Amino acid sequence: MPPAPPAYDYSGVIPREMSAQIIEEAVASSTVLQLAEIVPMGTQINELPIPKTLPKASFVAAAGGRKPFQELALTTQVLRAEEVAAVTAIPDQYLEDTEINLWNWVRPRLAEAIAYALDDAVLFGVGAPASFPVGGIIAAAYSQVVANGIDAVDGINQAMSLVEAEGITVLGHAADLVVKGALRGVRDANGALLLGETQVGQVTRPTIYGVPAIYNPWSRQNPDFITGGWEFLMLGVRQDIRYTMDPNAVIADANGAVVVSGFQDNVTPLKVWARFAAAVIKPVTPRKPTGGIPFARAQLKTLAPAANGAAERRASK
Repeated sequence: MPPAPPAYDYSGVIPREMSAQIIEEAVASSTVLQLAEIVPMGTQINELPIPKTLPKASFVAAAGGRKPFQELALTTQVLRAEEVAAVTAIPDQYLEDTEINLWNWVRPRLAEAIAYALDDAVLFGVGAPASFPVGGIIAAAYSQVVANGIDAVDGINQAMSLVEAEGITVLGHAADLVVKGALRGVRDANGALLLGETQVGQVTRPTIYGVPAIYNPWSRQNPDFITGGWEFLMLGVRQDIRYTMDPNAVIADANGAVVVSGFQDNVTPLKVWARFAAAVIKPVTPRKPTGGIPFARAQLKTLAPAANGAAERRASK
C-alpha cells in the first residue's frame, strides 16, 4: 500500500479559538442571533412548557366565601435542531504564504454564510427545514402587516402599535440595510435626531423610538422591516459552529459531480457547520387569551422619508 499523504500542519495559521471567533462574527452578522431568545439544547429535540391559559384572580363574594378557581394549563413547544453548513476551499498558496493572515481572510466569510442562511430560514422561510416556522416569522400566522403609512417613521409606529394591541411589548426592530436611507437625518421639531443609540452589553446599538434596532443586508427586501416581541422567537443552539479542514478532500455538487479536488487542484477544502432550532410562541395575554401575534412587518423603502418635525407633530396631536 502507498504511504498515507503527509498531514498539513496549520498551527500558527489557524488559531485554536477558531469556532469561538466564528460564532462571535456570526452573531454580529445575524439578525436573529442578536434578537431572538437563545435556548441551549442538550439533545436534538427539546420540549418547552408554554402557558396555555393565564391565571385569573377575582374578589371573594363574602367573608369566608369560596376562593375562585382558575385552571393553569400548559402546552409544549418542540424545538428540533437542524444542521446548517457551508463548504469552501482555500488555495494552498495562501496556506504556504506566511505573510497572508489566512484566518482574517476566511473567518468573516464563514460567519456570514452561517448568518445569512439562518436569517433567511427564520425570517423568510427560505431554505428552512420543515421543523422551522413555516414561511418564516413574516408569515401571517406570526406577524401582522402595516397596510399603509404616511411615511417611514409612521410605518414603524403603526407596526409597533399592531404588536402592542396584542398585549405584547416591542423589544427590538429588525431591518434591511436599505431602511437606513429612509430614516437617516429625521429630526423632531426641536432639531434633535429621532433615531438614537443604546448600550447593550459592550455594544452600542442604534434605536428607533428607544427600542434597539438591528440592520443587516437581507436577501429579500419585502418586507424590509420587522418589529415585535423577540423573546417569543425561540432559537435553540444544539451545537456551536465547528469546522474541519482536509487537504485531500473533494467537494461535489448536488448531482455527485466533483467540483473541487483538494489533491488535484492544490486547494484545501474547509467545512463549517452548526445545529440550530427555531420556533415562534404565540403568547397568551390579557388581550389575546387564545394567543397573540408577536410580530408586525412593513415595507418602509416604498414610503417617503418623514419630514423634519412631522413625526413629533403627529405624536403631539
